[in-house]
Amino acid sequence: MKKLITIVCAFAVTLTVNAQDNTPKSGDWSVGTNAGPVLEYVGNLISGVATSPAVAFGENAAHADHMNISGKYFTDDMTAWRGSLDLYFTSDEDAESSYSFGVTAGKEFRKGTSNLQGYYGYMGNVNMHDHDDETEVEFGAHGFVGVEYFVRPKMGIGAEYRHGLNYGDSNVSLGGSMGNLMLNLYF
Repeated sequence: MKKLITIVCAFAVTLTVNAQDNTPKSGDWSVGTNAGPVLEYVGNLISGVATSPAVAFGENAAHADHMNISGKYFTDDMTAWRGSLDLYFTSDEDAESSYSFGVTAGKEFRKGTSNLQGYYGYMGNVNMHDHDDETEVEFGAHGFVGVEYFVRPKMGIGAEYRHGLNYGDSNVSLGGSMGNLMLNLYF
């Protein structure tokens, strides 16, 4: 893993030797997804052991198909509305859920004018899960903080941490999670 991170960082530095501003501007849109499979493929390609990436997106690709797609719209150079769809299907009989569907919406505020930008904001979410043949609905409100590095014009890699409240199945919980490493394309 250290080798993969070193290779990706070296690749990113090589691509951004000049001081060009690659950050999004007012009116830009973005589409993003989990960057893990892409970065693993590129790292393996560089080391000479690459195999084609799996069709499934997510950490448990052997037992499930998991896909996350996010989008943003920049109302000015430092503010964006954002949303995402999270879909999860499994055929594993030991799994608690056979499907999960989530939708998030929120607002993002950015700091920094270089290719490395920090951001923070808030979002709400609604999730539906099939659990023991019953559909459960969860609601949440979260704050988030993250960082995004623009490796090329209109291409950024970022990660974020989320923390907030969730309500579902007559329970309220407070907790946080590290979000996925994301690959965002801007146009």
